[in-house]
Amino acid sequence: MRRTVRFISLTLLLLFLLSSCVTRSPIGDEQYFQGLGLDGEFVITINAQLLDVDQFIQSDDTAVNYITERMTRLSIALYDNKGTAGPVTEDFSEFDYYGAVEGDFSKTLVNSALSVSSAFTSSKDKGTKLRFFIDTQSGLEAAVPANGIILFSTTDVVENYTQTYTEGRAAHISDEDAAKLAASQVGVYVSNPRTMIDLGFDINEVALSNIDSILMVMDDDTISAEFRLKSDDLADSFSILIKAGYIGNLRREGKKVNVSELKEMFTQELSTVNVNGMKLSEEQKDSILQVVTSILEAL
Repeated sequence: MRRTVRFISLTLLLLFLLSSCVTRSPIGDEQYFQGLGLDGEFVITINAQLLDVDQFIQSDDTAVNYITERMTRLSIALYDNKGTAGPVTEDFSEFDYYGAVEGDFSKTLVNSALSVSSAFTSSKDKGTKLRFFIDTQSGLEAAVPANGIILFSTTDVVENYTQTYTEGRAAHISDEDAAKLAASQVGVYVSNPRTMIDLGFDINEVALSNIDSILMVMDDDTISAEFRLKSDDLADSFSILIKAGYIGNLRREGKKVNVSELKEMFTQELSTVNVNGMKLSEEQKDSILQVVTSILEAL
């Protein structure tokens, strides 16, 4: 009996040591989500230390709670590979996606949990040697390449791994933009956008095609954005368009237009149109939180 207890204690100690060891990241000091952001992808990164994700996830599953309690960031890239989405959409449910959950996770413990779960089948990629798991019901693929990160994909988690989490990977989001996204509760980045979430901006298909990139950061009840147009002239037209849309929304809601406040909120620097600290309406806030909820529920 004493020998059995000693064996169990040594096993638990070994698991603790394995789960506590620090793994050097192959992407260095860059943010994981900088590997996302290919043209047309809708990138969302959620700072779980600033935004209470518990309000979106309610589960009695021990594994789900383990991940939720230790999550620090969720980053996801959504893309429409069917070409069915319009310029502005409220429904991302038909999109494919990939990304990562980051936090205080043990590679050993998470892999062990996935291995014994009847909901997943296990596989291994011959080229990368990456072990991954497939949800037998949804087809979602997941892999834990190191402590602190869980990769996922609706199509190919090995491709996710090689694109976003291998040494020398390309960064599609600049360090400057990444710092802004990381510091917000919810950050959004789109390069050469083909679709956009409805946030009350009057962005039609033509206007969307004139944009090089969009960066948005949301905190509590405000949103700030940088719309980078393909030329200064296009930025002039776009600035008029979104200001007109914003004023139209205020008038429909029976609110007064504060001209001095409007000048501070909407500014332009050459080909970049800035929206600074715009207060979100309840409808806009609900729209954003609905996307966040849908993503978390899907995972």
